[in-house]
Order: sequence, then C-alpha cells, then structure tokens
Amino acid sequence: MEAENMANKTTNTKNKPARKTLKDNEYYNPKTKRYEYHYTDCLGKKRVISSYRLEATDQLPKGKKSSKSLREKEAELNVQLENNIDIDGAKLTLLEVVDRYLNFLYNRKKLAHNTKVGYNVTVNALKEYKLGYMEIDKIRPEHCEEWLTDMKKKYKGSSIQTQISLIKRTFEYAIDYDYITKNPFRRITTDRSDSKKMEALTVEDMNRFLDFCSQDSHSLHCYDMLYVLFWTGLRASELCGLTIDDIDMDNRMITVNKQLQCINHTHVVLPTKTSNGERIIPMTDGVYERFKCILKNRYLKGDIEPICYDENGNEYSGFVFLATRSRKTIVRGHVEEYLCNCIKRFNNANTEKPIRKFEPHICRHTFATNMQYLPPKTLQYILGHGNISTTMNNYVDVKPGSEQLLQMNTIANQLISI
Repeated sequence: MEAENMANKTTNTKNKPARKTLKDNEYYNPKTKRYEYHYTDCLGKKRVISSYRLEATDQLPKGKKSSKSLREKEAELNVQLENNIDIDGAKLTLLEVVDRYLNFLYNRKKLAHNTKVGYNVTVNALKEYKLGYMEIDKIRPEHCEEWLTDMKKKYKGSSIQTQISLIKRTFEYAIDYDYITKNPFRRITTDRSDSKKMEALTVEDMNRFLDFCSQDSHSLHCYDMLYVLFWTGLRASELCGLTIDDIDMDNRMITVNKQLQCINHTHVVLPTKTSNGERIIPMTDGVYERFKCILKNRYLKGDIEPICYDENGNEYSGFVFLATRSRKTIVRGHVEEYLCNCIKRFNNANTEKPIRKFEPHICRHTFATNMQYLPPKTLQYILGHGNISTTMNNYVDVKPGSEQLLQMNTIANQLISI
C-alpha cells in the first residue's frame, strides 16, 4: 500500500515506545498515545485506524476501554480491502441499510400500497431492537438468533417470517454493494404454524347466514354484496372497485381490472394485487340475479356520481357498490363493518347455534372450498392466483367458458339446496 507522509502529526521512529518495531504505514502518535495505521481505501480515500495497543499481547493503558489491537484491526481491514468492501457502507446501521434498500426498491419498480405498508411495519418493529442500531459489519448469526428469540415473544410466525424476508434481502443488497461479505441472516427462519389459519365457512353456515341477511330488515342492504362475495371469490377491494362497465349482464361476466383502497384518508383506484388479478369471472345464476337487483336499485344522492382517481390522475366513476346512506364509494373497511354488524345480528337471533366471527376474505376462501371440484387451472384463474401449486403450473392455461359456467351453476345449486 501507498506510504503516507504524516510527519507533522506522527512519527514511526523518534516518538514510538521503546522496543516496538513498526511496519510500513504504522505510526505512533505521541499526542493521543495511540498507534495508527494509514491506508487508502478502495475508493481512493485516505483513512486512519488506531488503537492503544500495537499487538494483542500488549498491556492496555490504565483507565482505557478494551478494544482490538492495531494489528488485529489491520488484519480485518486487509480482508475488507482485498474484497473491495465499502468501508463507509460497512459502518452503516442495519436500519440505515434497510432504508437504502427500500429506496432502491421504490426507484426500481412500483410497489403495491399494501407491500409498502408491510415494509413500514418491519422497519418500525426493527426500531424496537438493538439489532437495528448495530453496524452491519458487526452483526453475527448469534445476534440474529437473539433477535428472533425476542420476536417470538411478541409476534406470530407469519409476521416474523415477513420481517425475516425483508432483512435477508437487505443483507443480500449489502453484499451486492460491497458493504459486507456474508449474510448473517442466511440460516434464520421461523415456523409459520402458529399463524391464524383461514377456515372456510361450512355450506350450512354460509346458507344460514345469507338466508338471514335476505330476511333481516337491518341486514338486507348488505345481502346482495355479501352474496356476490361468497359466490365470486372476489377480494373485498376488488368488489369495491367494480364499476358498471365491468358488469356484462348479456354474457354474464364480471371484468376485474382494478381495486379501490383507502390511502391517507382518500379512496384511490389501484391496479389489481398482481397481474394475475386481472381476469373475467363468470356469474352463477344466483350472482346474475343479485346484480340485476344491485343495478336496478342503484341510486345516487343528489344525482352526484362519486368520482375516484388512480395514482396517475385518471378519473373513475360509476362504482357499483356505494355506502348505504352517503352513497359514496366504499372500501374494505366499510365491507368489514357491514359484515361485522350482520354477524352480530345473526348471532343475537341464533343464540343456540351462532356462527364464528369472520372477515371478508373468508368469503373468498369459502368460494374456493365450494368450487374445489372445478378444473384446478380454472379455479386458479377465477381467483386470480399466480399459481395453485408447482404441479398445477405445468398444466395448460384454461379460462372459464360455458362448460365451466355450467359446472359452477351445478355446484352452486347443489350447495344452496343443502
């Protein structure tokens, strides 16, 4: 390495302690009483590392905090320099590197709103642990295991696994950018079995619940919406995003090409969750009848058509499902509230045989369970999934046609009659 001329600050002959032989670029600073090593990093910057001890066997001056000797630091430094490690990056905390990685992701591709929310949850959780404030090159697998043990006391397996995934990718990013050479999170994983399992409603409970909603005066306004959820497999946000143009009554098809979500207290039109989410769903006879009622009874308040915009400023109107009183657009939170109230009324009227509380996504799960006898690829398409399993992805892609609609109607009619 290039020798440094630091005669005005240090000397490697006159002021060094007795009986210490210094190597090239090693100096003793009499002002600080520390040994120094001067070097040029991989970016061409001149830098200095220092220690009160030259070698590990040297005695530490009285009252000084224990630290590695200069020669030990040199050995670690040479490994970093040989591997072109970014010294500045290596000294960043994990939280700082996570921030850099997320900025990299956001600039690289457009991420779904819910994905960003999930990342923010991970960042906020990391702020609660010392791991987040450790320099990234100081983090070892044992630190990661300690973090995992603490996390298990507070979070469920699925939540922890989501955080592990982001942190692992952050370390891979750090390796790609030469901050570090190894990923201490590589072997970190957790069991997701303690996560809440999605269980479909039984056919009996679904029919009992829908029958009640169709007859209860306070639940009647939710009946059509809930029926559509149970018999189309739509996500709640997709249902909220449906516009009149998406409903093809002549061909009995529903076009799913967007969703409606609440972002910063504003209803925003977003693309479907994934590219596979864009699809055309056939209507069963029951769903067709419900949409006839929905479109026939749809009305506006003061003839004012609610308008929402996407993130590019494009305007959307003609939303099928509107709030009962305000006649404004609704989002998932409204659907959850309507459903919760209907379940409460049902259970108050059926104290001897109540149903468990469930969220809108259970309607989708129930649909998938009820339609499990459809061809797998057809069901995959209707649900808008990327895949059902690796095996199913090897099959020929099938879109639902008249034959699948007949199958759906047959299954639906059989289940409704139970």
